[in-house]
Amino acid sequence: MKVPWDIDTVTIVATKHFATGWMRILGWNVPMLRDAICGAYKIEKVGKKKFEMYIQKSGYKKIISVYFEADKKLLCITGSQGGKRL
Repeated sequence: MKVPWDIDTVTIVATKHFATGWMRILGWNVPMLRDAICGAYKIEKVGKKKFEMYIQKSGYKKIISVYFEADKKLLCITGSQGGKRL
């Protein structure tokens, strides 16, 4: 899917839930999150602004995020891990 953002210029922000939960569990920081999003094998638009990104990095993960076009900001809300590649 063609995404509406440029991964090199978009501002990536993580919610407190995502940062203290998923990013800490996975041992990621924002540059690692940017790299994971860049390498996503599948991105689905599931609402007006909401996206699900499927990532294969140390296992399978899904990141749910919202893109705010006016601010050029990608807000990572939550994630999950496990499962199989679709």
